Amino acid sequence: MWQTLIIDQSHINQKIDIFKAALRDYSLTEKLIVQKYIIHGTPYVFKDDEGKYFDLKHEIATHFEERPECVLMVGSAKLGFSIAPSKLWNSFSEESDIDIAIISREIFEKFWSELYDFDISLVSRTDREEQRYKKFLKYFFKGWLRPDLFPFKYSRKNEWFEYFKSISYNYTPQKIAGGIYYNSALFEKYHIQNIKKLRQEDV
Repeated sequence: MWQTLIIDQSHINQKIDIFKAALRDYSLTEKLIVQKYIIHGTPYVFKDDEGKYFDLKHEIATHFEERPECVLMVGSAKLGFSIAPSKLWNSFSEESDIDIAIISREIFEKFWSELYDFDISLVSRTDREEQRYKKFLKYFFKGWLRPDLFPFKYSRKNEWFEYFKSISYNYTPQKIAGGIYYNSALFEKYHIQNIKKLRQEDV
């Protein structure tokens, strides 16, 4: 059972300052920043018990018949703060989600094939479904399957969310959500682009 995480705002502010310093240091490539801060290391949410990170990775990997190293935590739960444009520098909190990236060509292609079959059998889409579909394709082009943008009536969508609901709150007091990346290269490229955009801001 999880223990309540004590959120130390001064510690998070320190981590933000370190990350901003890395952004200003142009001897560091965007790829190196992604590897050092986003991919490597123990997530903030497990700073007091890093063994739990492996346990969570192992549970998710076992469910999807993958290896634990294919499962990564991202977002504010990893860094202690958000670097998403709409929540930039917001601290991790009790209300934050735990975002998981599953990096697996095999899983990606399995869903891709099923979604293709589902899509070509559709007769029509509502305006809302069409907007969701366009947004889904935007991320798909970048090698990222976002289950929250799966078609409404795609049966595996409910299975996906039911699974992550079943493991939520077991390791932390937060909800766990997951997405699928085609491979590690595209995962890195997606985050490298985000770092490039951040560097254009006044940090």
